[in-house]
Amino acid sequence: MSISPGLIRRLLPTAALWLPAGLLVLVAANQFRLAHGDDLSPWSGGGFGMFSSTDAPNNRHLHAFVQNEGIRREIAVPASLEVAVRRATTLPTRRRLEKLGKELASLESGGRIRWDEIELQVWALTYDPDTLQPEGRLVKKERFPVADN
Repeated sequence: MSISPGLIRRLLPTAALWLPAGLLVLVAANQFRLAHGDDLSPWSGGGFGMFSSTDAPNNRHLHAFVQNEGIRREIAVPASLEVAVRRATTLPTRRRLEKLGKELASLESGGRIRWDEIELQVWALTYDPDTLQPEGRLVKKERFPVADN
């Protein structure tokens, strides 16, 4: 199926009218997909949900745990990974969390311990609608085996 040159000539003059609206619809659809499929913070991306939610990127935080031979402990996330953590908590896809997990595992082990697994948890601060008490909500949790440290 091909588009005829006549059709293109007829639509081109009106493109200035429908193209911005079409792009806005595409951005909104992508925002909806990311927010509901990949847990994108409503305050990011197109920002369409920022006034209906307190789930801003600054209200999200990360917990990291390493495990070896049945011993599990939480590790501190170094300030050097601040940008990667911000990206991972704003849009916590498996790929972003896995990349961050590999960086954390390599920094944490330092050649001393061979970790079996790393778990990353992204939490969001929410508020009870009746009492307005703050509470944490688990947004995403992923576990990754640690290949070679």
